[in-house]
Amino acid sequence: GQLGNGTTANSSSPVSVSGVSDATAVSAGNGHTCAVLGSGAVQCWGWNSVGQLGIGTTADSSSPISVSGISNATSVSAGSNHTCAVLSGGALQCWGSNSFGQLGNGTTTNSNSPVSVSGISNATAVSVSNLHTCAVLSSSGVMCWGYNSMGQLGNNSSTHSSTPVAVNGISNATLVAAGGSHTCAVLNGGGVWCWGDGTNGQTGNGSTTLRSLSPVAVGGVSDATSVTGGRNHS
Repeated sequence: GQLGNGTTANSSSPVSVSGVSDATAVSAGNGHTCAVLGSGAVQCWGWNSVGQLGIGTTADSSSPISVSGISNATSVSAGSNHTCAVLSGGALQCWGSNSFGQLGNGTTTNSNSPVSVSGISNATAVSVSNLHTCAVLSSSGVMCWGYNSMGQLGNNSSTHSSTPVAVNGISNATLVAAGGSHTCAVLNGGGVWCWGDGTNGQTGNGSTTLRSLSPVAVGGVSDATSVTGGRNHS
């Protein structure tokens, strides 16, 4: 039901999402989709095995359902099995799978309704991946949390963290993108830095190093305005 049209039939052409006419943003995860509405509410639909729809249950839905308790979201990001939203004012809330602390609330317990990310009250953007999450702060720093075996949290460690940790050396970020097992950020001025898994060259620094535990500069990029991270490329 991740197309949100009330069915589970695949479609090779666009279908309208049921009942949504005032969306301001949308994000598609592995088997679910979420949108921010003009009112600030968030609605999600699709796969919900670990509560990634945020509706207080683990029942799938082929039509949009409002995320519990959120009425002032400014953006949303859907990952493989968890979702996060930035609220007006800068707080962050997440829901769904939490096996490695990717919800950022200091636990590894799944949640089918939103929980607050510990210690963050000034987020301007969030990006959710498979098992980790990163946010840009109003200070232009970046913080990440969750799975960290490849250094995708960027704090010069490979230890998982269920609470946000600061990315080393980043103090002027404008945007962050969490990829499969790596992360990239656009800096003020247009440079791009990446960290984490580099085995396929996805950190862009001219190497295929197993991992970069701290950010490295992407070669030859000096005027970027946006970045996105896929599973094994950027």
